[in-house]
Amino acid sequence: MKVLVATVGGTEEPVIAAARKLGLDKAVLITGKPASEVFDDPVKDDVNPLAVSDSIRKKLESVGVKVDVVTVNPFNFEECCVRAIEVIEREMPEEVNVIVTGGTKIQAIATSYAAFVCGCRMFYVQETKNGSEILEIPLRFSDFDELSRSRKSVLKVLEDGDDAGSVARKLGINRKTASQYLKELREYGLVESTGGRVRKYRLTFAGKICRARWG
Repeated sequence: MKVLVATVGGTEEPVIAAARKLGLDKAVLITGKPASEVFDDPVKDDVNPLAVSDSIRKKLESVGVKVDVVTVNPFNFEECCVRAIEVIEREMPEEVNVIVTGGTKIQAIATSYAAFVCGCRMFYVQETKNGSEILEIPLRFSDFDELSRSRKSVLKVLEDGDDAGSVARKLGINRKTASQYLKELREYGLVESTGGRVRKYRLTFAGKICRARWG
C-alpha cells in the first residue's frame, strides 16, 4: 500500500499534484491550525488550512483513497516534528512518501526532519510554467561518494541535452564507455534521460547536489 504524508497550508494544489504523479492508497494530511487559533492578536488575511484539508479529503475520497487529517500548531517546531514522526512510524512498513511543500516553513522543515529520521522518501512540489514538477529530496549520499572518479567526472561535465557522444568527447573516452557510465548514473538516480532516437541526458536534483559537493 502506498501512503502519502503531506503538510497542508493555504492551498491544495501540491497535495493533489503529488497524488496524481506518485499515486497513493492512503493520505495523511498534516494540517496547520489557522494562525488566528494560535496567536492572541488578530491575523490579517488569515487562511484556514483545515478547510483546505477538507477539500483535499473530499477529492481523494471520491476516488477511493482513505484520508486521515492530523492537526498541528504550524509554528511549533517540536510539535510538528514529533507528530510527523508518529504518523510516519504508524504507517510503516508500508511505502511512505512525504511531501513537504504546504504549510509554514516551520511545518515543512520539521516534517522534512521527521522524514530524514524515519528514512522514508521525501518530495517537494515545484510549480513551473508548464504545471507542477515533483522533486525528490535525497537523504543519503554515502553510496554516491563511493562512485569512481571516472563516473564522478561524467557529472562534472554533463550539460542538459548531452548524449553519450558529447560526454565521450568532453572526457576523451569512447562512446561505449560513456554510455555505460551514464546508464549506471541513471540507475543511481543522478541523471535522467529523454526518449527519442538519440538518448539525451540531464542531471537530476540529486545529481546537481553531488556535483556541487564534489566541486
